[in-house]
Amino acid sequence: MREGVSIGALGLTRSQVRPFTDKQIELAATFADQAVIAIENVRLFDEIQEKSRQLAEASQHKSQFLANMSHELRTPLNAIIGVSEMLREDAEALKQDTEPLDRVLGAGRHLLALINDVLDLSKIEAGRMELHLETFPLVPVIKDVAKTIEPMATKNGNRLVINYAADLGTIYADQTRFRQSLLNLASNANKFTEKGTVTIAARQRQENDRDWVTIAVTDTGIGMTADQMGKLFQEFSQASSGTASKYGGTGLGLAISRRFCQMMGGDITVESKPGRGSTFTILVPRIVEVGKASQ
Repeated sequence: MREGVSIGALGLTRSQVRPFTDKQIELAATFADQAVIAIENVRLFDEIQEKSRQLAEASQHKSQFLANMSHELRTPLNAIIGVSEMLREDAEALKQDTEPLDRVLGAGRHLLALINDVLDLSKIEAGRMELHLETFPLVPVIKDVAKTIEPMATKNGNRLVINYAADLGTIYADQTRFRQSLLNLASNANKFTEKGTVTIAARQRQENDRDWVTIAVTDTGIGMTADQMGKLFQEFSQASSGTASKYGGTGLGLAISRRFCQMMGGDITVESKPGRGSTFTILVPRIVEVGKASQ
């Protein structure tokens, strides 16, 4: 019996005509109870497997839809951005006001970045994201990221500081994904900080007989609670509804950046306290080896 419902029957016979003892009956009842548990476990296992199959199929359909939709949106958007850039050049040559076109370009590029995030996520989930490994110097990448966020830092009244070891050298990794991850962390640090300091500090270290590179992005911004940090790396999720409404964003950047670092065998970690800022740290091996992604 299972919760008052008959699951099955266990029949016992013997060659001699005499009653079963109480211990034998008790043992048979124990076998029956165990059989109910085993049958229920098999049923639940089969049910979970079927649900898992359905979820995997739904996830695959979702990823394919996102990939197709992102592609369809990027094509006309790139055309809008291209035409806007040409119009802006003409307006600048004629010494006309370019502010409206600057707004169109800014909005278009922002939308394109969001679409690219969705496309990256769909590729990662579908297992179609590939790394393009190459050897490149770290310092120019760090300086380029700092230069990219300088206008944003100036707007928020933030001071940008870069620290790196003199012998930082080169790294063998996916330069595009590495730069994208660092830029995302630096942009977030600046976004959640006003009239403060954003520091990018790069170091190298040895661990488990391998050379590693760490890049810590530290800010003096609003910081986070332990509960908020627990939601950071979930897709389409942000630390809190309050920050989402005030600062905007899709909640994809951190999740994708961490996935990129994990694909390269590294990770992104975070330390933070409310009102005292946050530190996000990229950790990647100096020489990325295909097939050694962290789990």
